[in-house]
Amino acid sequence: MDHTKNYIRAILTILTVGIAGSSAFAGDVSMSLSSREAYVGSPIQMQIAIKNAKDYEQPALPQIDGIEIRSAGSPSQSSQVTIINGRRSESRSVILNYLITPRRAGTFEIPPLKFKVDGKDVETEAIRIIATKSETGDLLFVELEGKKEKVFVGQPLEMVLRIYIKPYRDQDHELTLSEGDMWNMISDQTAWGSFQKRIEEMANSRQRPGGKEVLHDNGQGEERAYYMYEITAKVYPTKAGKISGDDLQIVVNYPTALGRSRDPFDRFFEDSPFGGGFMSSPFSNRLSVASSRPVVAGATVDATEVIPVPTEGRPADYRGAVGQYNIVTQASPVNVHAGDSITLNLGIVGTGPMELVQAPPLSELPELKEFKVSNQPLAGYVKDDSKVFSTTIRPRQAGITEIPAIPFSFFNPETEQFETVHSSPIKITVEKADSLALDSIVGAKSTNSKQQNATQNAISLTPSFINFDAPSVLISQQPQSAWNWWWLAVVVPPVMWVITLITRYRHWIAEHLPSLRSPQARCFTQISNAKDQTVIAHALLQYIQKMFPARKSAAVAENLDETSSTIGAIRAAGFYELAAEAEALLEQLSHSNISYGAPVDLEEQRSTALEFLSRLADQINSQSSRRIRRSQKSKDKLKKHARFSQPAAMLLGLVLASAASTAMANDITATGLSSEPHVQLDQSQREVILNDASESYRNGLSLAETNAADAKDLFLRAAKKYQLLVDSGISNADLYFNLGNAYLQSNQLGRAIANYNRALKIEPDNRQFQVNLNAAQGMVKTADTPQKLSGPDESLLLKLKNGNADLIKLVGQQTVIAVLVISSLAFWGLLILRTMDHKLSLWKFGTLPGLLLLVSLVSIYLHTGNTAPQGNAVIVEQHLKLHAGDGEQFAEVAVLDSAEGHRVQTLAHRGTWTQIETAQGQTGWVPDRVLELL
Repeated sequence: MDHTKNYIRAILTILTVGIAGSSAFAGDVSMSLSSREAYVGSPIQMQIAIKNAKDYEQPALPQIDGIEIRSAGSPSQSSQVTIINGRRSESRSVILNYLITPRRAGTFEIPPLKFKVDGKDVETEAIRIIATKSETGDLLFVELEGKKEKVFVGQPLEMVLRIYIKPYRDQDHELTLSEGDMWNMISDQTAWGSFQKRIEEMANSRQRPGGKEVLHDNGQGEERAYYMYEITAKVYPTKAGKISGDDLQIVVNYPTALGRSRDPFDRFFEDSPFGGGFMSSPFSNRLSVASSRPVVAGATVDATEVIPVPTEGRPADYRGAVGQYNIVTQASPVNVHAGDSITLNLGIVGTGPMELVQAPPLSELPELKEFKVSNQPLAGYVKDDSKVFSTTIRPRQAGITEIPAIPFSFFNPETEQFETVHSSPIKITVEKADSLALDSIVGAKSTNSKQQNATQNAISLTPSFINFDAPSVLISQQPQSAWNWWWLAVVVPPVMWVITLITRYRHWIAEHLPSLRSPQARCFTQISNAKDQTVIAHALLQYIQKMFPARKSAAVAENLDETSSTIGAIRAAGFYELAAEAEALLEQLSHSNISYGAPVDLEEQRSTALEFLSRLADQINSQSSRRIRRSQKSKDKLKKHARFSQPAAMLLGLVLASAASTAMANDITATGLSSEPHVQLDQSQREVILNDASESYRNGLSLAETNAADAKDLFLRAAKKYQLLVDSGISNADLYFNLGNAYLQSNQLGRAIANYNRALKIEPDNRQFQVNLNAAQGMVKTADTPQKLSGPDESLLLKLKNGNADLIKLVGQQTVIAVLVISSLAFWGLLILRTMDHKLSLWKFGTLPGLLLLVSLVSIYLHTGNTAPQGNAVIVEQHLKLHAGDGEQFAEVAVLDSAEGHRVQTLAHRGTWTQIETAQGQTGWVPDRVLELL
């Protein structure tokens, strides 16, 4: 029985926990109203409760005729923790608050609201409400009066709003509220319509309309005392017909009773648009409004008629302006090239509603047919009684001398006629585009690679803007090594001459450079060539001293001569027998050539000395071998001990290698060199994009002379297509050349230089690539990078470099290399023949090759110095700010004007910012978007 009760209790506990858990974790949405009945102009509150949801969307509020729905502030959140039988559950809820204000009497239905909770669609139930109008009686009157009998649509009209509120008198306290107290009764639910802006201006300056007591008809033919508040505002009718006050509804929370205030600091009215502190009341700190009811009144409007703007005689450029206006223009810059952008500012001043004024349709004006103008509507900003618009226009061709007068048409309600005013024309100078002026071979005809290369070789001294469109452009290439083979022709011939020289004079070298031979060989030669025995003795003594250096300090201390100290050194080395033999031999050789009356046999002495030299050398070599073996045993012992530490060393090495690889990866990431994922394109897509780019580029070339603005749009389209191919992973010199041309023609100088450099990295000997790069670099402005010339030497060096650059442009790099190779082979070949005793005049035949060799070497050296990389990135913006850190919030350390196209060195990378160093040593951080890495 007990077991059964326990079993049932456990089941109930599980069910309870399950129900609680489902309630806690199942999203629940409900909607409720504070009341189903409301007064017109008095809001009721709507709440949407969302329980146990991790994520939700706020519902879109419906548009209901006669009802205004708006948010009542930020959502409120709450949470609740429940513990049942030791199990903890938590529930959370979010309350969305809205205010519903009826604007007219009637029955309204709030439709179901649909939104997402935790990714699922939810829907509330439809709710009906009833709005009734609180009887106004004689408590409130609103009048709207215009000061003209007729106006045109859009014409400014000064209107007066008059609000009449009957003063509230409390009979019990015999107190009548003041005009200030009654103004504070106006609810913030009031719809001010066209007077909203004026009311906000007054509230922001802590002002309110002044009220005065007047007599007014109470609606029953009787005059009664009222507080009248008068507000004047300028309105602009938007539709024809009678002036309407439909958007105007005054709501007053009219008092019904006064009572004692519990808090002397209570506000007199919480919902007043002007506050209304309690202390401002004449009965402050004693009485407050205890109850009130909403009183709503619409406006009665006078008979002002709104007339539509006529259509007859309307100018084509008319855009709805009504009033009297004037127009001024300003342009910058005024000295440009064809296709360059000119910023055109238009200022319109007038009497109409400036926020409604539209700019003239510039793209449709025949006056601007020589300019490329955007057809997008312009957004302006209003300042006082004027409105300013800004746009860019681009001259289509060179030779244009002015921006013509810009018309602005409007309807003048005073004359009831359309009028047009014009701005003053602006003088400008339009020259031929820089990039287009470089091209002397512009053509739109497609060529294959062989024909194109032949054409470019024929005109290699001028930039070429004919792009490659062969399928080979889509094949990735590996960079070629520059200037490597010809160094053999420069280095090998002098080496061969040195070898010939050594061979030719080897005997003289052997005789005059004994230090190149071993001590034993020198001693052997000296003994073999000796003419007397003293030379033999001297040679042996020098060899022994060389092999057994004696301590001079010990020899001096013992007063030993040179021979005795040398013999002592042999004994000290352990060769006692050889020491005695050497002593006897040297003693014998030191005597004269006549010994005991008989002549000495020199050959015998030489043979004895050579035999002794051989045995002494063998003993020295033997001792050296034993010393080497002992050293090897020591090394073996060290290896044996090191065997146990080898695993630890390998482990340490792996750790260091891992750390190094991680550091390297971090460094690569830090410097911004990590590769971006390529755009995935198949071969057919690449071919379509290449054809599209080539066609756009050719069309741009065909328009270059007659319509530079449209041509540059086509060049920009081609550049985007070529860039897409590069982003897909293609690294091709011709493709980079195409991209450089397209960027140069579309006025993106920095990106053009970057891509010409990339093309030269793959084909460094391509003459046409270098010519185009030189032309682009010649267009780089150098105002911010002056040459630093401190003395005549640097001026001379600069002149040499400039002259050499002109020489390279004239004859080409390959020609200089060919002269270098031929002159090197000729000069060193003649020198080798002369060294081998051939009868020829080196001065006569070798002077010219020698001079050519010297000049070509200097030319290559200067050219290499000129083309040496001075940075690994190119700036692609004209105006550049260097920051102290990696963000706009850091201080500016330098501002570079005319920066586009200059090379800089990247130092570090962080996020989307890179630290750079300019050629002048300026260091700072810039956004990645302003750089092209090479």
